[in-house]
Amino acid sequence: MTSSTWLALIALDAAELPDPAAVQARCDAMSPDTASLELSSRTDAMATFQWGEATIAYTLVNKPIPADQFAGPAARAWYWPDAVQQLGKHKAHLIVALVDESRDRIAKSMKLTRLVASLLPESRTVGMQWGGSRAVHEPGAFCQVAQQMSREDLPLHLWIDFQVEGNNQGGLRLYTTGLAAFGKREIEIPNFFGEPQALLNHAYNLAHYLLEKDANIKDGEVVGLPGEIQVTARDTTTFLEGDQPVLAFEFE
Repeated sequence: MTSSTWLALIALDAAELPDPAAVQARCDAMSPDTASLELSSRTDAMATFQWGEATIAYTLVNKPIPADQFAGPAARAWYWPDAVQQLGKHKAHLIVALVDESRDRIAKSMKLTRLVASLLPESRTVGMQWGGSRAVHEPGAFCQVAQQMSREDLPLHLWIDFQVEGNNQGGLRLYTTGLAAFGKREIEIPNFFGEPQALLNHAYNLAHYLLEKDANIKDGEVVGLPGEIQVTARDTTTFLEGDQPVLAFEFE
């Protein structure tokens, strides 16, 4: 996914193209204060819209999403226990693509979220996958979170995959996937002693701060979190395989 093209996939249990008029009506109702979605072309397998300066389209592909693309994310979807079972039975999919040369990646992500949330109720869907993180989501849960979306309350659980696992020090560690699509380094917390939900909350707050404020956190900088908690940022490389630069946080 490039900075100008944002993608999502919708898994279908039947190869049917959602009605563009119904999708357009849902999308306009979700964002009445923004430019209206305008249908520019339609075929049996594709619908294309103009949305302000953006072009957005969904295309029907009469075969499943390749298994190696969603199998790992589905297996790691701790928030959707039935992900493997539900996605494993789909027969076709939609490719949803937003093309926008704007530099505002949050605005582009919000537009794609709104269109996906408008497509899901009109589709024979069993689940969807967000391109920037490859995370998979249950349709109803995705739509519910998308309805509450705003610039002040970003739906980061839809855009970013937060993974918690044990470490070799008897504690927990966390890593993200999806921040890179916003031009940010991924977050890692290599050592945390506490409840997994608390760790998720801390990482969510850090990611929200990075995106909402477009913050550029430097090595050694101390960041305050709710509850009078302070963390220190470190420029380092991932504790996963490879040498990807990440922004790691140490808890005092």
